[in-house]
Formats: sequence, C-alpha cells, structure tokens
Amino acid sequence: MKKFISGLIVGALLFSGVSAFADSSSLIGKKVQGLFSVEKAGVKVADAVVINGTAYAPVRAVAAATGATLSIEGKKIIVGAEVLSNGLYDELIVQRTAIESKINEAKGGVKLYEETYIPKAQDQYDKSIGTTDEAARKQFLDNLKLNLSKQKEDLAALQQQLADLDAQLAALQK
Repeated sequence: MKKFISGLIVGALLFSGVSAFADSSSLIGKKVQGLFSVEKAGVKVADAVVINGTAYAPVRAVAAATGATLSIEGKKIIVGAEVLSNGLYDELIVQRTAIESKINEAKGGVKLYEETYIPKAQDQYDKSIGTTDEAARKQFLDNLKLNLSKQKEDLAALQQQLADLDAQLAALQK
C-alpha cells in the first residue's frame, strides 16, 4: 500500500508542472488554446502554441530548420534568405534543432527535480502518508534522486549528440 501511495505522489509531482508563455506584452495573461508540432521532413523541429487563433513558433528553431539566417539587432529579429545547401546539410540542421528542443526539455526536467521535487519530497511524503517510517521515506527520496540522475544522463547524451552534429555541420561548411 505504501508503494502505491508513493507512486501516486511521484506521479502527481511529475504531472503538476506549469508552463508560462508570456513573450509579448499583448499576450500576457492570454490562454494557450492549443499546442502544435512544427515538423520538417517528418522530424519535429519545435512546438508552436496557439493563442487567440494565432500559432506562435520559436523563430530560431524555424529559421534553423529552413536554413535561413537569423540575426538580432536591438528589439528586431531579422530573418535572412534561405541558405543554399545540400540535402544532408538541411537534414543535419533539422536534427540539430530537434535535439536542442530535447535538451531544453531535459534541462527543465533536471531543474524541476533539483528545485521542486527533491526539496519538497520529504514534506509531501510525511503529509500524504502520515507516517514517520524512516526507511520508507529514505526509499522514496532515493527513488527521486535516481530519477534525477537518469535525467542528467539523458541530458549528457543529448549534449553529446549535439556536439557530434555540430562537428558534422562544420565539416560540411568547409
């Protein structure tokens, strides 16, 4: 029974994350009506949110996926013409953008464990279980720490994939 309740608590903690999309002052407080996946050649590039019937996608991810140049001058984002390249280069850019998106998600997961789940686990466990069984509390906390280390391993693997792709892209640009 204790394992069931522990699992229930961990599940509730994992699915209670909140995302906020407030990049523009006119969008602050607006309700996100949907989430679309932006894809190129069947590979996910980024997620776009729908607010008031308009889809908002990350410009850098979309520009990278299309091979366009992107620069920022003050408060202006300037998207340049599409860069002519071969199919392999384009595919690597799409893969790179997808991995960057996964890295950002993994960093968010690590941060959530480090700043929320693990620090608050002891109090949440005591309140919901109503016991002072030290062994059960230690096991619960150890499980959270194990999940955190798995998240960190996944992040490191993604960062290595990104470094490998960057090396391939650099070789193609020569």
